[in-house]
Amino acid sequence: MGSTIPNWPPVSGEYLTGDPGLHAAVVTLASELDKEHLIQYSAIAGSMKTENIGIEKVVANIVSNTNIRYLVICGAEVHGHLAGDALMAMHRSGIDNDGRIVGANGAIPYITNIDSDTINIWRSQVEIIDLMNVEDMNKIVQALDGLAPKEEFEGEPLQISFGGGGEIVEEGITVISPELVSLESRIRAIESEVKDLGKVQKIISGLYSGMFQGFVIGFVITFILLLLRRLI
Repeated sequence: MGSTIPNWPPVSGEYLTGDPGLHAAVVTLASELDKEHLIQYSAIAGSMKTENIGIEKVVANIVSNTNIRYLVICGAEVHGHLAGDALMAMHRSGIDNDGRIVGANGAIPYITNIDSDTINIWRSQVEIIDLMNVEDMNKIVQALDGLAPKEEFEGEPLQISFGGGGEIVEEGITVISPELVSLESRIRAIESEVKDLGKVQKIISGLYSGMFQGFVIGFVITFILLLLRRLI
């Protein structure tokens, strides 16, 4: 077993812990998934609903356990916050000098309690497994079970602690129920399919339009040729 700080994990949250020697952590975003089942395959599994202190808690609980080498992001987003999008953006590009997550699309994607050096350690420590909008437990467990073993991350586990302040929430944006989150996820999937269907319809429309134009041009040319033959 690799290294963890004493009393791991250091930061409280809506999660369950399994064997700290396992290589994966699971973030279920706003979906209420079976964490009891997920921790059979992961060191820690829990929800994350905001793109600020929610992300900070995830990072703090990962860098304090160097066994964790994978971060599985699954479940549906909370409308407006897009915490999963922000987490993946931070893994790709880190934060800027103002603490803003580079490339994040959420409401308030700012990191205030963790420095950029620690974030870069986290980025190096874990590989992201993107299962966003996936709530099928069989698919999630299959992904966890198929992760290749990795060596413990180099370096000592980091102790990060910060105040018990709540998550930063922009005025007018609220955390909605898991049922509505799930429904919203399905609506987004349907919207995506409708957009794809619209693209297909445009292509078909273009083909029909091209065929009609070709027919008209051919008719005109034929008419002109017949007219020329009569005149000649």
